[in-house]
Amino acid sequence: MRTLHSILAATLAVCGSLLLDSPALAHDGPEHEIEELNERIKNEGESADLLLQRAIEYNVLGKTTEAFKDLERALYFDSHSPLLLRELSRAHLGFGRTNEALETANSGLKYAAAGVEHASLLMVRAEIHRARKEPEKALDDANKAIKEHPENAEWYLARSQIHQSLGLKKERIKGLEDGVKETGSGLIEGEWIDALIDGGKGELALPRIEAELKDARLQSTWLIRRAKVRLAMKKKDEAKSDLEAALEELNQRLGRSSSDPLLLMDRGQAHELLGHKDEAKKDYESARDKGVVDEWLRERLKAVGAGEKKEERRPGSRRRGEEKPADDKGTDKPDDKKDESKDEKPADGEDKK
Repeated sequence: MRTLHSILAATLAVCGSLLLDSPALAHDGPEHEIEELNERIKNEGESADLLLQRAIEYNVLGKTTEAFKDLERALYFDSHSPLLLRELSRAHLGFGRTNEALETANSGLKYAAAGVEHASLLMVRAEIHRARKEPEKALDDANKAIKEHPENAEWYLARSQIHQSLGLKKERIKGLEDGVKETGSGLIEGEWIDALIDGGKGELALPRIEAELKDARLQSTWLIRRAKVRLAMKKKDEAKSDLEAALEELNQRLGRSSSDPLLLMDRGQAHELLGHKDEAKKDYESARDKGVVDEWLRERLKAVGAGEKKEERRPGSRRRGEEKPADDKGTDKPDDKKDESKDEKPADGEDKK
C-alpha cells in the first residue's frame, strides 16, 4: 500500500487541476481497495495515510459524503497536511460551501512547499473563486500557479476558460501558445486553435486545421473548426459542406456510443451553425442531462432558447472547463436535500481514536 508521501507525489502529478473531481491512482478497483483499507484500519487503527487513501477511493465511486468524513478525520492526525487540506477544500466546494472551501485552501497554502504542492492549491483556490463568481481573482491565482509550476497541461486549459469568461482574447491566445511550447500537449493545441478562431485569427488556425484533416481518422471536430473559419471568411457553401460531413460522422459515432456527451456537444454545435436550432437544443440538453457542467454549454443552451435547469455537481462529470458556480458566494450550504454535511462530522467520541 502507498505511503502518504508517495500518494502526495502521485496525486500532485496527475491531479490538482480544475478539470478533475478526484485524484486518479492506478489500482485494482475502488471497491477492492476500500475492502483492503477497511481491513487495515481495523487491524492497524486509523491514520492520516489510510484515511486519505480511502477518501480517494470513495471519491472515485462518487461517495462524497464518506470521502468528506475520512478527510476530516485524517486532519486530526495531520492537521497541517497541504494535500489533506487541498482535498478537503475541494470536498467543501463539491457541497457548495465556498466559504469553508476558501478558508481550507488558504490554510493549505500556509503549509505547502514551494513548487507543485503550492501551485496545486493555488489552482484549487482559483476554482473556488470561479465558483464565487470572482474571475479576476481566479485568473490571478491561475497565473501564479502556472508560473510556479508550468508543466501541468490541465492548468493552461483551466486558465483559458477564465480568459474566455473575461473576454481576454489576446491573453487567451498567448497563454495557450505558451502552454503548447511548455508542454507539447495536443489538448492545449486544440484549445489554442479554438482561441485563434474565437479571436478572429482564423487565417492563422486554418493551415493547422488542414494539416490535421489530412491525417485524422476522426475528423468531425476539425471539420467544425474549419467550418467556423470558412463562415468568418464568408465561404458559406464550403462551411455547409464541412458541417454536413461532420454531422454524418457524428451520427455514425453516436449510433455506437450514444452516451458520450462530448460527441453530443459537437453535434449540437454543427446543428447550430447550420441553423438547426431545435436539433441543437436537443443535443445540448442531452449533454447537460448526462452530467456536463460547463459554462460553454450553458451559453449554447441560451443561444438556442433552451430553458434553465438546475445542475447537480457529480464526481466524474464531463466538462470543457468550468466548475459549477455557486448561486451566492455568501451562501455556503446547499439545499437540505443535497447537503448531508450536518451528519458528516465525526462524533466527539470518535474523533481521537
